[in-house]
Amino acid sequence: ESVYWTTADGKRDIEGLLYKPENFDPNKKYPMVVYFYEKSSQYKNTYRKPAVSRSTINITYFVSNGYLVFMPDVHYVTGHPGQSAMNCIVAGVKELIKRHSWVDADNIAIQGQSWGGYQVAYMVTQTDMFKCAGSGAPVANMTSAYGGIRWGSGVVRQFQYEHTQSRIGCTPWDKGGLELYIENSPLFFADKVNTPLLIM
Repeated sequence: ESVYWTTADGKRDIEGLLYKPENFDPNKKYPMVVYFYEKSSQYKNTYRKPAVSRSTINITYFVSNGYLVFMPDVHYVTGHPGQSAMNCIVAGVKELIKRHSWVDADNIAIQGQSWGGYQVAYMVTQTDMFKCAGSGAPVANMTSAYGGIRWGSGVVRQFQYEHTQSRIGCTPWDKGGLELYIENSPLFFADKVNTPLLIM
């Protein structure tokens, strides 16, 4: 089903998807897995087959084993992709807990792959709300990843950090740029992680 909430900074309404176990009973409490990648609300009516995957969760498997699965959309502010994820995802989880007594607030996990894996790695440096976390193929240090070479194509990754998915919006040497690259790099805040974290 579609669910809606407001970002933590109160700036916009967000949409996400909530999957419930078959034979859902609102009088029970259910553990929840949060899984996300950019935006997923447009896939509400997409069939999700039970199948193995790389390091993403299989929604069908979790729902069939008594879990809620929450897939929040993320809306980004250039320069602050990590905080954008926090503003959207944590606010959505808090809203579900507030609205529904059947969400087990003590048993919520989060998982993401690649760009989602990066954001999971970032979020566990900022919050302890998740019981555990899975981060698949994350970038932990945007300052070193900036000069990396894309596997297969051989293209340098700089464009990705300046103007596309990573959304920093500048080079590391532009005014304020290095601070943004560090702010968005989980590596520099690894001492703040208290959440059990599986990195693949």
